[in-house]
Amino acid sequence: MFKTGSKFLFGLAAFGFVAAIVYAAGTGDHKIGVDTLLGSLSLGYKGYVGEHVGFSVLIGGSAAALFLGVFLSALRDTDPDALAQVAGVDTVPEAEAPATVTYWPVVAAFSLAAIVLGLAVGPVMFVIGFIGLTITTVEWSVRAWSDRATGDPDVNRSIRNRFMYPVEIPAAAVLGVGGLVLAVSRILLALPKLGSYLVFGLVPVLVLAVGAMIVARPKLSQSAIAGLLLVGGLAILAGGVVAAVVGEREPSGEHEEKGGEGGEGEAGLAPLTVPSRIVIRVGN
Repeated sequence: MFKTGSKFLFGLAAFGFVAAIVYAAGTGDHKIGVDTLLGSLSLGYKGYVGEHVGFSVLIGGSAAALFLGVFLSALRDTDPDALAQVAGVDTVPEAEAPATVTYWPVVAAFSLAAIVLGLAVGPVMFVIGFIGLTITTVEWSVRAWSDRATGDPDVNRSIRNRFMYPVEIPAAAVLGVGGLVLAVSRILLALPKLGSYLVFGLVPVLVLAVGAMIVARPKLSQSAIAGLLLVGGLAILAGGVVAAVVGEREPSGEHEEKGGEGGEGEAGLAPLTVPSRIVIRVGN
């Protein structure tokens, strides 16, 4: 009933849920007991769950794996008749060992680096790395499954694209644009005024140039795309590390106040004069 891909995703969902329970118990400052288990089962509605961000990431990954497992089971994972129907062919070719290049190991490496940096920098980098590692696990698993679905690489690619494109394209757009804006904004806040102007002008030019090159060469190999991702990831990661170490730049042009009589007030304005007391004496 359940094929290899579905079994793997169901196991991943169970592992994520157990990891969420352990994480909730380990990060909370309360006594481990029934409330800990109740909090994990009720998703924090009752009981305790410890640190909420990490718990939410683990639960979200577990739910995503469970959804994909049910989805694969509904599509009759690795059933030759179902694969032939999806691919639009009469018979499915024999499966062969995959020989394609994948860039997901590069993404996994940067996700692990972000997790390690998050332990020293802060929880934001840690959560970003964990989300990236979760996405890599799902994508790499689907890629490995589709590469072994049939013996025809074109059919395998068609099966994989029809299965993942409805999810990948919107998610990649949101995560890519949001992550780029967040990373560049942190770098701009850390750089001096002139450096911020340079980065603000160069980053859009580089993004436009890379996009134009990919569009102009649609048959660009995945190795070249992996290299571009490697260079871009190194630049953003290095900029994020430097920005985290340096911190935000100090604001310039602060107003100074000078007190005392006859002195100048804030922003070079003349101080308000105190009205003199006028005494009028009326003689008899």
